[in-house]
Amino acid sequence: MSDNKQDPAHSTTLHLSKFTPGAQPAADETAGMTIMIKRAAAESVEQGAAPVVPKDGGALPPGEMLGAVSYCYAKGVYTSEEIEQKMLKDPALREAVHGDVPDAKAIRRFRRLNHGAIQSTLAKAFGFLRNKQKAEMQKPSPGQPPTPQSAQPPGDSTVRLLNKQAEQRLDEAAFTDNMSKE
Repeated sequence: MSDNKQDPAHSTTLHLSKFTPGAQPAADETAGMTIMIKRAAAESVEQGAAPVVPKDGGALPPGEMLGAVSYCYAKGVYTSEEIEQKMLKDPALREAVHGDVPDAKAIRRFRRLNHGAIQSTLAKAFGFLRNKQKAEMQKPSPGQPPTPQSAQPPGDSTVRLLNKQAEQRLDEAAFTDNMSKE
């Protein structure tokens, strides 16, 4: 009996070229997942989660690699081989790194060496997404006056939930990646 469900990693469109050095978002791209991950990765690096790229890890700089790998995990692409393939299929990314795309082994090592930085980046991005969705839900319907929005930082339970979501993505990536090698 065959399973007709398509693997989401194969059908997921990724915008990995957004994680190349100097890549700027288009004017209409201020709140998408790509931009949220890129911003979260930059904040993680600024806050001391300096990622380490393994030797022979390709030409993608550490901060951009952090963003690209975190973005893949956020979009449900978990295996290092699939991430490598997505990078190879992105002509703008390939051009930006002069064809020196990280291979699956380097991506796997990057995940192991930078577990905390990836988790921090994912948690921040999920927080940005949560805040965006919350703001959209609070938008008034046409003809209604706007409701005041509170600018409260996330509470401890929210932070724990965001960290748990990020940790689940990392666990799924490690598990899926290990299973793909067998």
